[in-house]
Amino acid sequence: MKLQHPLMKIGEQLNKSNIEWAVGGSLLLQHYQLIDSPNDIDILVAEKDTDLIRHTMSQVGREQAATRKDPFRTTYFYQYEVDEAGVDVMGNFAIEHNQGTYKLFFDANHIVDRKNIQGVFIPLSALEDWFVLYQLIPNKQEKAARIEQYFYTNGITQPNLLYRALEQPLPFMVRASIKHILSQ
Repeated sequence: MKLQHPLMKIGEQLNKSNIEWAVGGSLLLQHYQLIDSPNDIDILVAEKDTDLIRHTMSQVGREQAATRKDPFRTTYFYQYEVDEAGVDVMGNFAIEHNQGTYKLFFDANHIVDRKNIQGVFIPLSALEDWFVLYQLIPNKQEKAARIEQYFYTNGITQPNLLYRALEQPLPFMVRASIKHILSQ
């Protein structure tokens, strides 16, 4: 895995600094064997640690000019290069859609597991969160469908996060898919 070394390097520093963080995105999907090869590292961080993570990440990588694009409304968005791997760091991930703005306020409740890579513990964010996010992110519905299929086979482990998502503005189809998964 080409991202393993940079991920270990990042994990070691973030854990040493007691930052509340977790891996998400395609690297998380690879952990669940839903995709083969992720292209970058996506990190969710608690709002309370957004300043500290910038300092810590600058010790392991080089900050890049962060490119913000519609429909994303993420409050804290930083991009880094760590050993030639692209890293996106996101605090208060938010995405605008036709019914409003969906916000993921990441905290310890969204960390569901830890992966041990050669003694470095990598916190993993909830697949349930990414099920919602991938339905809202343009051109990522295939990833949402893979997660949905995973849930049908393996069940959901964090229904509380899906119920919390339903408290926010969501398009009808996303709301319906969440309710369908919760009814299984």
